[in-house]
Amino acid sequence: MSATIFTRTFPRYFPVNLVALAATLIVAFLAEILQRPALYGVIAAAFAGGLVLSRENWIGRRSGRIALFLAAGAVFATVAAGGDLIRVATTAARMSDVIILILCVALIRPALAELKLDHAIAAMAARAPRPLRGCAVVLGVVIFGLGLSFGAVSVFGGSLRGRTSDDAVAARAAMRGLSLSMLIGPSTASVAAVMAAYPQVGWGEALVIGLPIAFAGVLLGSFGARHLTISAAPASGAELARAILAILAVPAGAASLHLAFNVSITLGISASAIGVAILLLTCATRGSNAWSRALLRLDVQIGEAWGQATAETALFLACGLVLGAMREPTLAEPARLFIAAFLPTGLPGLLFLTVALPLITTLGLHPMALFAILGPVVTPSFLNLSEPCVFQAWIVVIGLSMVVSPASILTMTTVSGFGVPANALCLRGNGLYALGLAMIATCLLFLLS
Repeated sequence: MSATIFTRTFPRYFPVNLVALAATLIVAFLAEILQRPALYGVIAAAFAGGLVLSRENWIGRRSGRIALFLAAGAVFATVAAGGDLIRVATTAARMSDVIILILCVALIRPALAELKLDHAIAAMAARAPRPLRGCAVVLGVVIFGLGLSFGAVSVFGGSLRGRTSDDAVAARAAMRGLSLSMLIGPSTASVAAVMAAYPQVGWGEALVIGLPIAFAGVLLGSFGARHLTISAAPASGAELARAILAILAVPAGAASLHLAFNVSITLGISASAIGVAILLLTCATRGSNAWSRALLRLDVQIGEAWGQATAETALFLACGLVLGAMREPTLAEPARLFIAAFLPTGLPGLLFLTVALPLITTLGLHPMALFAILGPVVTPSFLNLSEPCVFQAWIVVIGLSMVVSPASILTMTTVSGFGVPANALCLRGNGLYALGLAMIATCLLFLLS
């Protein structure tokens, strides 16, 4: 989908990137509606082909090298243990949903900018008293993240970028908000994976435990951004209303698609984002051929988004292979027995999960790979916690891993949206926050169990 792949083949006036993304989305819809997981293999193969063609963009980067190492290790371990490579590849293919989401939500930012609505979001945050502006960013991303998922970070990035006293501080606040939204709603695919592993835990039960942790996270996450200054021109009530309606149109469309076709909320957000972006850009484009010019603008944005996301895409697909390999009985059972022999139980075990696992992910390992390995071992009886508490413990671990790991989709989205380097985020920027929230969450989980 990279613009550099197709420019030598297709004329500039043909939106090839947009057509490719739309086709990918249609195949994903068919895979879910028809219950044909094999169709995800088609999508994954398309992404893999794109990675091969654009290998010069990612193979020399750290994330790209880690991806190659993980993919080779997963394949070698599966073959050595006599596992099923087809089954492993099928598991990895399901990771395509999140990659589609990243590319689709990237379209909302230029659409808001074309309508000059991006400054309205910054104006909303700027209305808060200065000590509370960081809190406004965290809370804003928590709320919008419940509907826009990673797109909330992109929207706030496009709105605040260049309008704050320190974009890195604003970026860290947005990352923390998105990770906290996972505690109160299924805002990311990672939450859906944990929900699938604990189908007997009702969301109401989990919410009772997640809300106090999320509240503590908002307070802690806002503290580091208390001196944030936002320089935004005042927005009229009409502009604020249009900006809010434009953003809420995406989750509203996603909910409608979910109810109508029973597709995942992740896929619904992806499709809705494309539709809303096309509508907004068409409204913003004046003169003749407004429709075609809007499509070409979106096409350019998709090409740029793909170019920025290639290394992380490779890493995410490689982590999918690790997940698949660890679910192979011939490989998983010996590994789980080995882990159970060394993992502490009770409170020390929970502290290990919330503190040590996020640190491990800073090496480039996706947190879902660790969940696939440790999830079957870390049972409620192992930690002496109730099942809803163990459920939320994993959400805390994955959320903290997302804010400190260079391999997370959240880091990739934040870097793209705010234009700040990854080394200003992750462990260096969010390490103390992650450690503090890990300690608070551990105490709350034991008190609420």
